[in-house]
Amino acid sequence: MKPQNPEISVIIPVYNAEEFLDETINSVLNQTFKNFEFIIVNDTSKDDSSEIIKKYTKKDKRIIVLNNPKNLGCVNTRNRGLRLAKGRYIAVLDADDVCLPNRFETQFNYLENHPEIFMVGGSAIIIDEKGNKLGVFSKYDNFRKIAERLEKTNCMLHPSIMHRNTQEFFYREKFSISDDYDFILNVLSAGKKITNLSELLIKYRVNQNSATFIKKNPDYFFHKAKEFYIQRMKTGKDDYENLKIPEVKISVDSAKSNARIKIIAEFQDKQEKKMRKDIRRYFKNYGFEQSLAVYYMLSFFPIKFFRFLRQKV
Repeated sequence: MKPQNPEISVIIPVYNAEEFLDETINSVLNQTFKNFEFIIVNDTSKDDSSEIIKKYTKKDKRIIVLNNPKNLGCVNTRNRGLRLAKGRYIAVLDADDVCLPNRFETQFNYLENHPEIFMVGGSAIIIDEKGNKLGVFSKYDNFRKIAERLEKTNCMLHPSIMHRNTQEFFYREKFSISDDYDFILNVLSAGKKITNLSELLIKYRVNQNSATFIKKNPDYFFHKAKEFYIQRMKTGKDDYENLKIPEVKISVDSAKSNARIKIIAEFQDKQEKKMRKDIRRYFKNYGFEQSLAVYYMLSFFPIKFFRFLRQKV
């Protein structure tokens, strides 16, 4: 039965996601928390994603499907879902990630009991394309420290966040990369409190076999998100309208990025021997990286050093 007053709006943008879509949808429908609407926005998928979605709409009335008239990209696709959402809270998820059964219940109860918090993320099990566990990302609940970290780097797992539905925050189209970081910093600069939970809430998927692909300079957008955040904190506004999209494109090795994610997940999961082996392989394939060398050295120290470092990542 379709909920008349859903507490949560779950939004998933879908584009050619047939490989993992069944598992993702089932992980939402099988939540211990039941009062939600499930908005799936199909961005003109060319594989069997549409048929998979149709199959589930016949089974569960909580599903609402939006089909884009043309390919709009992830930012505009996600915003279509946000504008339609009726729930008091928004749950974010990507089409290849998986919710653990009590995710919505855990975050809903937290936000209900902490009215001062606007957005909450969580910890995650990191999995590969076959669903095998690679490690974990362990987070902590301290909105002050998280605010400090967000000024330097994105310490939130975007597919794990739930936030209050005030209809005042949307993803900005020019950020085709780092759109999640820009979104979160917009929330932070508006004076909202953001935190994480130590509980495991999702399975976050990385594809270890990803090939090199071409994207516009990702560092450019990451630094622009931070630059605009500083501008807003100083003047109340930023130069987003004048943001120029770089014409030069660069090669981005996603296999390298995912190898790094795997190493960090192994470290937080206390898989020291495996992590050291993967770091040595990383250095051989991609060259030396100082931050990973620090992980390598700290893996030989007692557990209290690990707990200290976990507060910093």
